[in-house]
Amino acid sequence: MKTLRSLLPIALLALLAPQAAHTDDAAPEKLYYGIEMGGVLCGYSELTVSPLSSEGQDLILVDQHMFLMVSALGSRFNSDIRLIYHLDPETGRFVFHDSVVEQGGTKLSSRIRIDGNVARCTSSLDDGEKTVELGENVVLENTLVFPHLLRDFVKAGLEKREYEVFEVREQEVQTSTYTRLRSEAVELAGRTIDTVVIEKRNHATGLKLTLWLDRETGRVVQSHIPPARRGYLADASVVKRIEVANLDASITAPTNVSIADVRGITYMQVRAALEPTGLAVTPESLNVPGQAFAGTVEENRIEGVFEIEHPRYEGADAPPFPPALGSDESLAPYLEAEEFIDADDPVLVEKARELTKGATDCWDASRRLATWVSEHIDYAIPGGMTARRTYDTRTGECGSHSFLFAAFCRAVGIPARVVWGCMYIPSQGGAFGQHAWNEVYMGEAGWIPIDTTATETDFVDSGHIRLGELSSVSIAVNLKEMEVLDHRVGSGAGASASSDSSYEPYLGEYTHPAGGARAKARVQDGALVVEIPGSTVLALHDPDESGAWYAKLTDRVYCTFEKDGEGHVVELHIHQLVRMQKTGSPDEIDPCVPETERRYLGTYLLAPRQATFEVVYQDGGLAVKDPLAKKTVGLGPPDAKGRRLDEFGKNTLYFEEDPDGTIRALVIDAVSRFRR
Repeated sequence: MKTLRSLLPIALLALLAPQAAHTDDAAPEKLYYGIEMGGVLCGYSELTVSPLSSEGQDLILVDQHMFLMVSALGSRFNSDIRLIYHLDPETGRFVFHDSVVEQGGTKLSSRIRIDGNVARCTSSLDDGEKTVELGENVVLENTLVFPHLLRDFVKAGLEKREYEVFEVREQEVQTSTYTRLRSEAVELAGRTIDTVVIEKRNHATGLKLTLWLDRETGRVVQSHIPPARRGYLADASVVKRIEVANLDASITAPTNVSIADVRGITYMQVRAALEPTGLAVTPESLNVPGQAFAGTVEENRIEGVFEIEHPRYEGADAPPFPPALGSDESLAPYLEAEEFIDADDPVLVEKARELTKGATDCWDASRRLATWVSEHIDYAIPGGMTARRTYDTRTGECGSHSFLFAAFCRAVGIPARVVWGCMYIPSQGGAFGQHAWNEVYMGEAGWIPIDTTATETDFVDSGHIRLGELSSVSIAVNLKEMEVLDHRVGSGAGASASSDSSYEPYLGEYTHPAGGARAKARVQDGALVVEIPGSTVLALHDPDESGAWYAKLTDRVYCTFEKDGEGHVVELHIHQLVRMQKTGSPDEIDPCVPETERRYLGTYLLAPRQATFEVVYQDGGLAVKDPLAKKTVGLGPPDAKGRRLDEFGKNTLYFEEDPDGTIRALVIDAVSRFRR
C-alpha cells in the first residue's frame, strides 16, 4: 500500500459521499464562509448541514463545497473542493469522510470509512486500501464543529491539552497541542458571537492553526493559518465577491543581493527567519552534508545562519548499473512506489529502462534520467502532481519534476528521494522561493542532490537551503526574512570565457517602445547580464554561432542584439520559448488540407494558463486560434529549419516532433524588443 498524503498544498482534502437518504424531520442548514489569502477575498466555502439516515444509523451530514481563485509566479488557477463528513450526533466523531479536489485540470479523490477503531482509507491514486489503527481516545475531527474543545476548554476551563488526532490530510494519527489564547467577541455575518480562541500546533508537521469557536455550539466561526490565510463566517453574498489572490508573497521572499548567475553559486551564507509547515524540524536535522546551521528552532520557527557549500560530485566510485545494493534496509523506502511517486507504473518503468540502457554506472544512469526530465517537462503551476501524469502532460512545477525523476530512478533500482526547502532565485532583484528537488544515493558518496527543475542535472547550486525530506505535499516554507551575508559565484561549467571589454558594445540601457519598460545590459561575475528592473536578472552564456545569447538559468530564454548599418548595437531582443504540449488531433480533416500540413492540426495546451490553443488550416496556410487574445493568427510558410513567422512579423513558431515524426508540441518564440 502506498503512503497516503494530502493532495494539494492550498486545499483541505475532501471526500465524496455514498448514496444516502436525508430524513425529513429537519430542514437543511446552509452556512457560508469567506476565504482570504494575503488579505484578498479569493474563495468561499458553502456548507450544508442536515440529518442523515445511513444503514439504519442516524447521523449528521456536513456537505462542504470550497472554491478558490489564485495565481502564483505568473500562472492563474482555480481550486474546486468537495468535502463530506458523516458525524455521530452523540460524539461528534466522523464515521465517513470523502473528498474530491480539482485543481488546474488535476482531479484527485480519497475516502475514509471508520470501522470500529480502524480507519480504512482509499485514494484515486491507488487501488489498495490503507488501514490505520485508532485508539479509544483518538479524536476524529471535521472542519465545522469541535465538541471535544467545547467540552474541555469552555465547560471544563482547561488552558492546554494534548490530543491524538486522526489527520485526514495526512491519514495518520498525530499528536497536537491545543492552547486556549483568550475569549473574544467577534462581529461576523451581521451578528456578535462570543468565542474562545484556541491555537492548535501539530507536533509532526509544525502546522499552526488558530480557531475561533462559538462558545455555545463549538462551531468554528473563524480560523487562521500562518502566514496569511483566514476563513470566517459570512453570508451568501460572499460567493459573488471573490477575486484572484496572488500567492507570490507567500512562497517567495526578497533578499538583499542580486545574483544573475544562479547556477554558478558555489558558496552562500544566509541569515534566515522562517516557519515551515509540513515537517517538524530541529537544529540537528538542518545540519546535513553541504549545509551547516547555527541558530534556534522553537515550535518550528527557524532563526539563524545557514552556510551552504554543495560540492560537485563527479561520479567517483559510483555503484555499478544495474545496482546491487545488498540488504541495506534503510534504502528500501527510497526504492518503493509512493502515492505521487508511482515507480511501479509500467509506462514509467519502460521509459526509465529505455533511457538507462547501456549506462556505465548509477551516476551515468541518474544523469540520463535527470536530463530527460529537465529537457522534456515544462514548468507550469499547478503541476501534473503524480509522476505518471507529469510524464503524460509533459508539464509540472518543482514537485512534479521531482516526483517523476524519483519514480524513474526507483524504477531501475536507484534509491531516490524528494527534499524541499527554498532556493535563491533572480526575481524581484534577488529572492528566495519555496522549492523541491531530489537526492540520489551513490553508495560510498552518500546522497547526491540534483535539481531537474533548475536544469541542474548533476548538481545543485549553493543557493539551495534544505529543510528536510518531503513527507507531505501540504508544505509551506513561510519565509519571513532572508539576508545574504556572503556568497561566491565560481567559474564552473558554462562560465564566460570572454573579457569584460568584449561586452562593451552591448552595455547600456534599452527601452521598450510601447510602454516604457526598461532593460539594462551590464557585466556581473565575468558574464554579460540583462536586468529588467523589478522583475529579474539573467546571466547569459556567450553567443552561439547564430548570435543567440542563452540564459544560464534556462535554455527557454535567450537574447539577441540588432545592429545598424555601421555595426552599432541599436536593439536588444529578449526571446522566451513558450512550449505547448499537443493534446489532440481533429477527428476529420478537410481533403483540401495539404498532406504536408495535416500532422500539425490539433489542440495544444498552454499549461501555465490552462488555455487550449488550436492549429487550423485556413486561407491557404496554418493559423493558430488564440483563446486568450480571442483571435486567430496566421502563419507564414516554414523556412529551411521549419520555423514560421506570424502574420505580424513579430513572433516565430515551430513544431517539436518525436523521432517517428509525430508532433509533440508547438513552440512560440515570443520576442520583446527594447531600443537603445
